[in-house]
Amino acid sequence: MSSDIITIHSQISSDLLHTPRSPDPIRPPFEDNEVGHEAEEPPRPIVEKLHLPNRIALHVTTDGRDDRKVDFECNDLKWGIEISSSSAYPTLHDDVLSFRYYGNEDNQEEYALFKVWVMLFWYFQLPAPPAHLIPDKPGSPWGSWQVHFSNTGPFFKLANLQAVEAAGLVSFPDSGAASGEWVGAYATRAGFWQLPPEPFLNPVCTLKKPLRMPKPVEYTFTERVRHPVRPRPQPNGDMYTRWIPSFRQLLTFRLADLDEDTEVVHRWMNDPRVSMFWGEEADDPEKTRSFLKKGLGSKHFFSMIGCWDDEPFGYFEVYWVKEDALGRYVSDVDMWDRGVHCLVGEQKFRGPQRVGVWISSLVHFMFLDDPRTQTVMLEPRVDNAKFIKYLMDAGFYKEKEVAFPHKQAALMKLKREAWEGPLC
Repeated sequence: MSSDIITIHSQISSDLLHTPRSPDPIRPPFEDNEVGHEAEEPPRPIVEKLHLPNRIALHVTTDGRDDRKVDFECNDLKWGIEISSSSAYPTLHDDVLSFRYYGNEDNQEEYALFKVWVMLFWYFQLPAPPAHLIPDKPGSPWGSWQVHFSNTGPFFKLANLQAVEAAGLVSFPDSGAASGEWVGAYATRAGFWQLPPEPFLNPVCTLKKPLRMPKPVEYTFTERVRHPVRPRPQPNGDMYTRWIPSFRQLLTFRLADLDEDTEVVHRWMNDPRVSMFWGEEADDPEKTRSFLKKGLGSKHFFSMIGCWDDEPFGYFEVYWVKEDALGRYVSDVDMWDRGVHCLVGEQKFRGPQRVGVWISSLVHFMFLDDPRTQTVMLEPRVDNAKFIKYLMDAGFYKEKEVAFPHKQAALMKLKREAWEGPLC
């Protein structure tokens, strides 16, 4: 796995992961040969690696004396921010970010987008505001997790503000066409995670990925069902990549490959735990190869392999609900609603914490892949109680049960407007 890591000179390991609410890192014992003298160890900067979705990492340094001062460094780019808050950050909506220093690169707007995106990417992976910071009066509104931007400092230039607003990174309270106000910029966690990262990573990408935009709608028919012509999935490379801080591992989803994946999927399908729900067990690997080939040739779904640190752990089918069998049983299906079938084949990658991360990441992928998708659906068997609970913990709700010819299924849904972002 390649990564472009810069060098930082620090008194501690750059692999130390730290957030403001993490326990204090373990320090090596201070040696003092002077009898009776207890020397205090000076505060040390706390350095963490921040892994970006393009497999590049940068360094984030928190001041050992004041964790409200944070510095970012990637290659030759350096900038620093300060966080003002009513209490220990992060809070639900009282934090204010400001630039302490900014840099003076060419193409200011492109670098403004990159720096603000990185800052928000770091901030919204901090532990969510704890319950005691949320209003404790019964029935008090919580609101969405949001962070505000100071209207002073080196970043506060009209061109920068216009660029980050146009890119969707921030919003302003007054959106009227006649408004000349450029104060009160804020970003929400739910809004940030719905932005594709590719447009913001150009300053540190040697191989730039084109941004996929929805093309004009054209219609076709599948078994008498009228639906939009679906885009072809990305053929090579990772379709989704995200570093998961809680596991300190890279989670990826890529298109399945007949030659590379037939053997491992065949082994998974012959696991009794899997075959009980999928029914695709077979002695001959060619049956599994035909199964994968059918998925890769389908026009309404495609097969993906999920990996932890590039080690395959599961098989997933992402489909368009409208022309899927499920679409015949649900009355309110939108043209862009999507669903997914899930199979975890490796025992060591099971468990509720990992399920929460990868299912929320699949939802993240589907919402990024097409901004018109407003609902994600799953239809597990009703007796798969454990998985249904995992889905509900991830924000899904059970709408009803569906009697397919081959199974009684629970229809599970998650709406875009109710989704707050992927688990980290």
